Amino acid sequence: MFHGMWRLDRFEAYDSSSNTWSNAITRIGWNGYILYDGQGHMGVHLTPKGYKDFDTNKNIDSLTHDELVALTKFYKSNFVYFSDYTLTDSTVEHKRLSATEPTNWGKSLTRNFEFKADTLILTAHEIIEGQKVRLRWIKLK
Repeated sequence: MFHGMWRLDRFEAYDSSSNTWSNAITRIGWNGYILYDGQGHMGVHLTPKGYKDFDTNKNIDSLTHDELVALTKFYKSNFVYFSDYTLTDSTVEHKRLSATEPTNWGKSLTRNFEFKADTLILTAHEIIEGQKVRLRWIKLK
């Protein structure tokens, strides 16, 4: 069921007081794709709102310190990795082979998974930006 390419539908955050999931406000407008090859390998690319429209044609030598800081933060805001993956009953483990952040190479991420029709829901085990989050992915045909 994992085999194939999926488009990010949305990030959701868990509200423990109401026991509900809702759109993660800080991640509205994010885009991305995840690909599982069916042979134990996968790749993912996530980008924040506006990433594809960011002007990267500026001469780096002409940028001010503040512009360089903004550029660095923006480039760092996208999230890419390739990994080997293994499945258990309700979890998928991604053992990262490479990543945009070098300190993540070789580290694993574990996600609970569930399928609802053409939707794959991956729930992070770690807390992200102080929240329990999950990502909803729609299968591409």
